[in-house]
Amino acid sequence: MIVNSLEEIKNKFFFAIIVGSGPAGLSTAIGLEKKKIECLIIEAGGVEADIKNAPYLKGKFVGDSDYYTLENSRGRQFGGTGNYWGGNCNPIQEEEFDDWPIAKADLDKHIVDSKKILNLKNDFFLEKFSDNLNLFNLDWSDVKFGEKYYDYIKKSKYINLSLNTIYRGSNGNNGKITSINCFKNKDYKLQGNYFILSCGGVENSRLLLWTKEISPQLFKYDLPIGNYYMDHPFHEVAGGIVDYKKLQIYNKKNNINKAPLITCDSTYHVSLSQNFIKKEGILNSGLYISFLKANNYSSLFKQVRCMAPNFIKEIYENKTVKDNYEIRLDILQEQQPLFNRKITLNSSLDPLGMPLPEAHWWKTELERKSAKIITEEITKIFLENNIARIGLEEHLFNDEEYETQAGFHQIGGTRMGEDFKNSVVDKNLKVHGFSNLFVNGSSVFRTASYNHPTYTIVKLALRLSNHLSRI
Repeated sequence: MIVNSLEEIKNKFFFAIIVGSGPAGLSTAIGLEKKKIECLIIEAGGVEADIKNAPYLKGKFVGDSDYYTLENSRGRQFGGTGNYWGGNCNPIQEEEFDDWPIAKADLDKHIVDSKKILNLKNDFFLEKFSDNLNLFNLDWSDVKFGEKYYDYIKKSKYINLSLNTIYRGSNGNNGKITSINCFKNKDYKLQGNYFILSCGGVENSRLLLWTKEISPQLFKYDLPIGNYYMDHPFHEVAGGIVDYKKLQIYNKKNNINKAPLITCDSTYHVSLSQNFIKKEGILNSGLYISFLKANNYSSLFKQVRCMAPNFIKEIYENKTVKDNYEIRLDILQEQQPLFNRKITLNSSLDPLGMPLPEAHWWKTELERKSAKIITEEITKIFLENNIARIGLEEHLFNDEEYETQAGFHQIGGTRMGEDFKNSVVDKNLKVHGFSNLFVNGSSVFRTASYNHPTYTIVKLALRLSNHLSRI
């Protein structure tokens, strides 16, 4: 049901009030609806993006100059950034939950419902490519959350949605929230049993920091809110020429069954084995090897001809030019959770007088080293098997600044854990020291892995709705 005026519900007591209507908030509401539990979603924006909301999305950035602006990386509308995300999905692997208070199996209980929400059709795999590398896949979701779920909520008996409704803080004492303050043309107080912040990686930290500032009596502990902020640096690391037939021979020889056919899927996705990560002391990465039909007159083909004349000569003598491709290697990197990489409150205010966020983010030499090692590893395999000749980008070998596109994956800030000294929420996403405040979304991720976060966000949201229905 769409709530047009808060006058209609100002005296109503909801089981749960969800702040934010992106993938995390919507999935939580859908999970509660399945159990016939009524909730209210409040969304600060409207159905469509509106330029008038731009001042609320601003913020300051401190760190590497190539990081995107906060204004251009967030959304304030029904469906949140789930209206214009890339659609890529893949799961965090079991061994990468070592530092989490939950296991992959805890989320896998919600695979079926998550795939339904995201319209995912394919299964995910992780297959050994070599002793040190794994082959993995992505599945693509065509879901734009605002488009898919607005009419759905209009017809729902259990999900209420109030648009253009801005969270302004919480009321209560000693870990118990009794109501939240909202603004929709004027100020209101809304009551509920449970309250869930589901506003994205930056905004969750901002709202929790603001709540702490104006209502310190609510907090029992000094939590590391905003700390351990991460993203996914994305950049080109290499390029070259590959003999596709020889790559197929390698796959067959090594019993690699899941390798994509280039005619159907033009990208191989490769990650590192956990044993290799531990041995080298590096971070995991997703290496994206993209195949383009070779152009004999391209500058890349000419460069490889100079660097590896025998390799190119063999291609011509065997008349296999049509089986060769130019390849580009890009990397989506895991980041180390660092305490001082963080979201804080800035002195600048939004139009309602709430502090805007300030993001402190930078790349580290460990990320450069990790990118170099995975790129060298695939290059070595290709060279030893005479599959390809690859040239690596210079920035992998020096300490010069290099640009990344980041991944627009805002992760951490309200991380999950068992100890309030280094985490903000527990394994059930409840804020430490609170009885009824929860946080949901990629901000609770303890580590970033190399995976696209939305699939995990949806599974966490469904797990949260299941937990709330039982308490």
